Amino acid sequence: MRIDRRKCVVAHFCLFYAPTVFIPLLPEGKPGIAEQFRLDSGVEEGIVPDSLYDSVKEAERNCPSGAIKVYRE
Repeated sequence: MRIDRRKCVVAHFCLFYAPTVFIPLLPEGKPGIAEQFRLDSGVEEGIVPDSLYDSVKEAERNCPSGAIKVYRE
């Protein structure tokens, strides 16, 4: 999964649908990927376990800016 924080409008739907995966980051409050799901210590790209895939997919569907992209490898 990937979140483009430049496109994010801080609606925080991702925090509602997948609160264990997305967390608000200071100072601007834009969400990033929680540490345990991050890929290479970056806040914009990560791997989500199958058990959370549906909730992250729901966050993608409800993101008003289209900043979240979920894909399977």
